[in-house]
Amino acid sequence: MPWAAGCNPVISPPDTQPNLPSAMAKIPDKQGLFFELDGVLVEQARLNEDGTVPFIDRAIEALGRVDPNRFKLFVATSRQDIAFGKYREREFTKFCEAFLQAMHKEQIPIAKIYSCPYHPKGKGRFKKESVFRKPGPGIYKMAQQEFDLDLQRSWMIGHTTADVLAGQRAELGTILVKTGKAGKDKEFQVDPHFVENDFYDAVSRVNQFEYSLRV
Repeated sequence: MPWAAGCNPVISPPDTQPNLPSAMAKIPDKQGLFFELDGVLVEQARLNEDGTVPFIDRAIEALGRVDPNRFKLFVATSRQDIAFGKYREREFTKFCEAFLQAMHKEQIPIAKIYSCPYHPKGKGRFKKESVFRKPGPGIYKMAQQEFDLDLQRSWMIGHTTADVLAGQRAELGTILVKTGKAGKDKEFQVDPHFVENDFYDAVSRVNQFEYSLRV
């Protein structure tokens, strides 16, 4: 599958916390579209009994409306459920493999899945702080390094206040959707750039915004 060449199905950021550069991308139009899984693209990142992915209505259609010549698509997910032992890492890996297969079938190129399973109150080896855990911006900074992205011309679509705050700290455009937790978790005070009904409307907003810059 050439669209996934060189990309692991699941990337759990390393324990080390490197110096994260703030330099702009070398090519200013290299853009990324980041999105959370749970509450945004799927109800939960767990497979249905028949092994299929539980996509939210219109989610796949929305991904198909993203111009792959303009945006690279990234999953950016914090897995507190793994950190607290509520979800096994291998089960999440199995979910990601099924998700990537579904995307391949739809000819939707996912550049990479970034996953952070750490939490300072987690269990076992997952009990640690990490700059890659939202609301830290580490996942986005790592993608900037690996894909030479211009984060100020990139977007984040999420459903929690931590999603929005992480995107803001990385200087991305931020869109909060009304699915999932719909920003009602009250963990942080945030002011996203846009609030949309669902992932489909969020992608429509990105396309509309990008089109307005070109005309």
